[in-house]
Amino acid sequence: MKPEELKQIAVLEAIEGDALARLAAILEEKTYADSDAIFSEGDSADGMYFIRNGCIRIEKSAQRTGRVNKTLSVLEPGDYFGEMALFEEKPRSASAIAAGAATVLRLSKAAFNELHEKNSAFGMSVLSAMIRTSSDRIRRLSAEVIVYDEIGKAIGESPNLQALGEVILQQLTSATFADWGMLLLSSQFSDNLEIHAQVNLPLTSEQQQAIREARGFLGPIEQNPKARLVPEFDEEESFKSCLRLGFEPVSLLLNPISIGGQFLGLILLGGHEPNQFNLNHLNLARGVACQAGQAILNARHREEEQARSRHSRQFVRF
Repeated sequence: MKPEELKQIAVLEAIEGDALARLAAILEEKTYADSDAIFSEGDSADGMYFIRNGCIRIEKSAQRTGRVNKTLSVLEPGDYFGEMALFEEKPRSASAIAAGAATVLRLSKAAFNELHEKNSAFGMSVLSAMIRTSSDRIRRLSAEVIVYDEIGKAIGESPNLQALGEVILQQLTSATFADWGMLLLSSQFSDNLEIHAQVNLPLTSEQQQAIREARGFLGPIEQNPKARLVPEFDEEESFKSCLRLGFEPVSLLLNPISIGGQFLGLILLGGHEPNQFNLNHLNLARGVACQAGQAILNARHREEEQARSRHSRQFVRF
């Protein structure tokens, strides 16, 4: 590959001249199909990877059996992974899986050491960039841990479904830096959507009614509820012919809440800038939706039992 093409990879953009040319010569290009494993948790580690095209999921086993995997991160073109192989001789701590077709560039530990010995500036440049990126990743993971912890507390402590929904939305809006958020639940008694919580989104009575009836862009979303990023709302083909409701965002993240095939509701996050959300934000929203789905169902059952109990007491007094 041409050395200048490596400049598209953030961790390598500061490398110049001969060092860049040597690096381009020793990188091994590999192509993977969707769901192919670049490496698996527990494999021996002997190199790192730079993403040229496509996306890579970093996953870790969530059970001892290894049957359930948790997505830790979704990496995009220009990112890198597996870098600890350059510094320690330990098995892979997580798996790297192609999320769609992907092309990566492999840098073996032996090749890195040889290049570092010949050009120490190269090694220091790469290490410095890795430290900055690792710091960003740690901050993101720390924020996600807080989100899951707070929602876990809310599941155990919230007195009702309303309080639970507000905690879920507040935490998710903050962690994704969304400008506004809305949590909609499917009504148990009609085909309407109920506005269960909202953050930084004042709505008129007309807009609230439009939301309940799933008008505007909510129509195609309700008909096909799936997790997705909308980088530029006005360019989304399925929204172009929809009635405008007056609070459409520039970019949108949406994730359904469902359990066992039962549709419970939607999480909507809006941004004032194009491409405001990324795949890691979507992954977090998906995890929160999974965590909240059973809790919402349980809360509804409790409220139904309480309502039946009140009705029974009233009937006896009558």
